[in-house]
Parts: sequence; C-alpha cells; structure tokens
Amino acid sequence: MRTTLKCRRYVGYLFLILMTTLAASQHLTWLRESRGEEGGKGVAASSSQPTASDARTPDRNSIRTAFESFAKAFDSGDAKALSSYWTADGEYQNDSDVSIHGRADLESSFAEFFSNNPDAKAEIHPASLRFLSRDTAIGQGTVAVRRGPTQPTKAANYSALFVRDDGQWRLAQLREISPSDNPTVDDLSWLIGKWKSAAGEGAEIRTTYTWDDNKKFINVQFTLKERTLNLSGRQIIGVDPATGGIRSWTFEANGGVAEADWRRDGDHWVLDSDGTLPDGRTLKQTNVLRRINNDTITWQSVDRSLGDETIPDLAPVKVTRIKSE
Repeated sequence: MRTTLKCRRYVGYLFLILMTTLAASQHLTWLRESRGEEGGKGVAASSSQPTASDARTPDRNSIRTAFESFAKAFDSGDAKALSSYWTADGEYQNDSDVSIHGRADLESSFAEFFSNNPDAKAEIHPASLRFLSRDTAIGQGTVAVRRGPTQPTKAANYSALFVRDDGQWRLAQLREISPSDNPTVDDLSWLIGKWKSAAGEGAEIRTTYTWDDNKKFINVQFTLKERTLNLSGRQIIGVDPATGGIRSWTFEANGGVAEADWRRDGDHWVLDSDGTLPDGRTLKQTNVLRRINNDTITWQSVDRSLGDETIPDLAPVKVTRIKSE
C-alpha cells in the first residue's frame, strides 16, 4: 500500500534532490556548450543548418534559468516559491512507497525542511538530461545529502520527469531510489597501519590498526592526550550483526569502556561514542574521522560531555600515516 505523507520524515532528500535535478540540467547545458556539443558554439560554427539537438538549446536554457531562480528562492527560504517549480499535481515518490502529492503538501514539506535543516548541503552528480517529446524530458543522476557538518552523507539516485506547463518547464514527478549500501569492515581497510598526529596539534594521537586472523574485525591500539582527557588502550571495530552497522568496542588501559556507532560520510566517518570512565562518570562525544587521502586524516571531537558537564570541542587534528620508524 502506498503511503501519502504530509509528515516530514523524507523531506531532506525531497528538497535537495529537487535542487540537484535542476542543477543537473544547468550543469549539463554548460558542459555541452563548453565542449561544443548539442547546440554549443562549436556546433553552430561547423554547420549552417540547425540539428535536432540544436533545437533543444532554448529548452535547456529555460531549465537552467529555472534553476537560477530556484537557487534564489532556496537562499531566501521561500517554500512557496520552491513549490511553484512543480506542476499543480506534481508528486514525489521513493522506493519505500512513500509519496507527497501536490504543491500544497510540497510547500509545507519545504517549510519544515528549512526549519529543521538550516545547514544542509548537497553534492551533485548529474548523469543525463534527455527529451522524450516537445514538452517532456527526463533527468537522472545521484545526490549526496548532508544535513549538517557532523552528520553522515546520505546518497540516493533520482529520476525526474519534466513537463512544459503553461509555457514553463516544471517537475511533474520525482522518484528517489535509495541504494542498499550497508558498510562492511572492508570499507575501513585503508586504515590498516600506524598513524600519529603532527607536532603542534591540539591533541597527541597515536594509533595502530591491524586485521584479526579472519579479517572480520580490525584491532586498534591507541593513545590520546589532550587538554581534557588522557586515554590509552585497545579497540575492536567490526560489523554488529544486530544492526548491520559498523560498531567499535573500546577498552581503556585504566578500566574505562566505550562503544561507538560508525556512520559513513563518503570517505569520512562519524562516530557516536558513549562510554564510562573508571570513576563512573559518563563520556559522550561525536568523533569525526575525515579521510584527506590514503596517508592523511583529521580527527575531531565535538558535542562532548563528561558526566553532567559539557566539555569544549576539539578542533580537527591532523594525523598522518607512519611509513617507517
């Protein structure tokens, strides 16, 4: 049974995939024009007769113009203006049989999105824009959505149906397809080896990552010294069969224990950690492990609390691979 939603659970994807769809049209137009393809200057210079693809250049430009004004509406948080880029009966669907129908529900969804996600960003990967007839076109591609700087990136594919409606190109249907992409411990294989923080950083970090015998888990030895904490011990990283997600179990040398859920953010990882120190105080923090390249990462700890007290965030610490000692 299809569920029609006025609630906002799926609004993050809805909004940013819409932006991506229009951006894909803009990107493809500029790309073709710069290469002299499909109506670009190179084609015009080589032929005095317009080709079929040349005839669609005004439509591509119209979609590009729509995106430019759409972006202004986004910057101003204008939900009503954003919903106007859909046909009156336009709809959004995903592969969980959730759908939102019509401008009114789309507008309220956008308004809720702006309220709850002021820092959301999207990374756009357009794939194609093709015309099915004089008044219809399909755009396809992928989008990676991040709701905030420490939030994981969510990836989805999209297929969008554009129609010419009262002389303007609008969205008639947007279909989101969320790929099944559960992480595995192999996704962390690039960590295998020894790492240490650079001199002068805000924390002294030294870690060693090794495989266990059957490569189901990664074993870690670590030391961490910073202004609030001085920790050392070992950690085990693997897939938790109860959830299917990456999880780590930490055992500190002084008797403290902690667990963390790892959330993938592209090549980066966000760790929601919850632990207990030997004196019984709880330590909660979100650690962000950003992969710069195969030999460089940054480590950052934010949203931290020790017992009932909030402790300061740590700025990103540069950590590099030790290639020889």
